[in-house]
Amino acid sequence: METTKSNFDCFNPDSNEYPVIFSLPHSGTFVPEEIRTVLRSEAVLANSDWFLQELYSFLPELGLTVIQNNINRYIADPNRKSFAIDDDNDYRHNVVYQHNTFGHDLYDEPLSKAQIEDRLTRFYHPYHDQLQKLIDYKLDKFDEIYLVDLHSFAYYPRFEMMSPADFVIGNDYDNTSSDHIRSWLTNELHRKSYTVSDNFPFTGGHITKHYGRQANIHALQLEIRYNNYIENREFTEEELTNYNSELFATAQNDLKKITDLFIAKMGL
Repeated sequence: METTKSNFDCFNPDSNEYPVIFSLPHSGTFVPEEIRTVLRSEAVLANSDWFLQELYSFLPELGLTVIQNNINRYIADPNRKSFAIDDDNDYRHNVVYQHNTFGHDLYDEPLSKAQIEDRLTRFYHPYHDQLQKLIDYKLDKFDEIYLVDLHSFAYYPRFEMMSPADFVIGNDYDNTSSDHIRSWLTNELHRKSYTVSDNFPFTGGHITKHYGRQANIHALQLEIRYNNYIENREFTEEELTNYNSELFATAQNDLKKITDLFIAKMGL
């Protein structure tokens, strides 16, 4: 296995020092030119996991295995099930979005089945193929492994199902990892004075639920709210280009300390 540099980056894929994999499926912002040309000029690609690669840049430096998507989630979302078309056009149920997360059209004409299948082939399946290789490699070295899927979110007061908590931990109500791991992480975040919501409103996406049901894998999803690392303000339908450096540095330092404790706690 070699480090890949294409539509996603994979760091420390051959490391057998730690039985942990970190996944960042929504951190990409790149839109291939041939796809950008068919997007509506007014399309807003909101709700990406902005600056998450920068926030967690310490993970590869610690020698941890990381896979991070470079392609914008609106092109093909690795955190969705792999069926090609869902007639309800809800972004929560489609790999390839026809609307943004605010319900606004991304294209003048609906994408064809062939276009969607092409994106699955080019952007979706390769990410999962690589993630499965990382899992198989780790399980060949360790009896049990941990998969942590990293995300971020904005709190919109007008959306009733959104959480105002600083972090949301999802493990499908302790079905994809033990309650011990979830409770430990919740307590460590509390010690850093963050509020935490367990499995609300995010119980874990496709990555957490699919891989967390494989034998000997503990999978959970960790979401950090924009206000805790980008800017402490209300967010709207927008694409972000900068962040508050002081707020960002504080969050990054806290997350690094918790990661160090996690490695020690898991007996690594």
